Amino acid sequence: MERSILLISDNANLLKRLKQIMVDWQVISSPTYLPDFLLNRDGQTLIILDLDHFNGLGNRPDTLILMRQQFTGPLLAIHHQKLTSAMVYDIFDRFHFDELLSLEMPNRELFARIQQKIWRYYQPQAERQGILNLGQLKVDFKHYMVTVAGRQLTMGPVDFRLLVFFMQHENVVLTRVQIAEGVWRNRRDSTLRAIDSHISKLRKLIEADAKRPQYLQTVRGFGYIFTTVIEGEKQGV
Repeated sequence: MERSILLISDNANLLKRLKQIMVDWQVISSPTYLPDFLLNRDGQTLIILDLDHFNGLGNRPDTLILMRQQFTGPLLAIHHQKLTSAMVYDIFDRFHFDELLSLEMPNRELFARIQQKIWRYYQPQAERQGILNLGQLKVDFKHYMVTVAGRQLTMGPVDFRLLVFFMQHENVVLTRVQIAEGVWRNRRDSTLRAIDSHISKLRKLIEADAKRPQYLQTVRGFGYIFTTVIEGEKQGV
C-alpha cells in the first residue's frame, strides 16, 4: 500500500528529519498546499504543516479551513516559534487539526505522535479485531470482504467505510453531519448531499428489499439508524 506524507514547508532540515523518522513512508515537501496531492490517493496519506513557514508567508487562515475540508486523513501542524493561546485553540477548534507537534520534541516522541494519528485513521479497532458480525452481515477486514447471509458483496472503499461506520454504531440514530464526519471526516455541503446517494446504493447491496429496508432505516427529521432487529421483533411479535 502506498504511504505518503506531504510536508508543507521550505525547511530542508525538517524534511530530512522526517525522512529519517518515517523510514517506511514517502515524504514529499512543498512550500505551498497541493490539492492535487489528494487526487486518486488509494493508499495512506498524511499532511504535516510547518506553522513557522505558513505564518511567515502571511497566509490567510481560510487556507487552513480549506485544507481540512479537502483532506480527510491525518492533518498535523508542527512549529518551533512560540504560538499564542488563541492560535493553539484555533488549530484544534477552528481548523480541526489532529495534532500540534513541536520541533523541540525528540525524534522518538515525534514518531510516536505521528504513528498514533496514522493508527487512529487507518487501523480502527474493528479492523484490528479482524471480523465484525451483526445479524446476517459479516465484515472480514483481513480479506476486505463483506457477506450478507453468506452471499459475498462487491463494494467500493467509501461504501465499505460507510457500512462499517453504521455497524459500529448499531441502534444509534445518526445525523448526516455525524455520518459525514465519521466516514469522510468533513461536513462539506457536497458531502452531506452525497450521503443519501451512498445510503441508497448501500441498501441495494445489503437489503433483501431496498424499498423496505430492515437494516438501514430512515429516521425522518433526524437521519438514519442501523439495526439488526426486524420490525416484528421491535413490536414484540
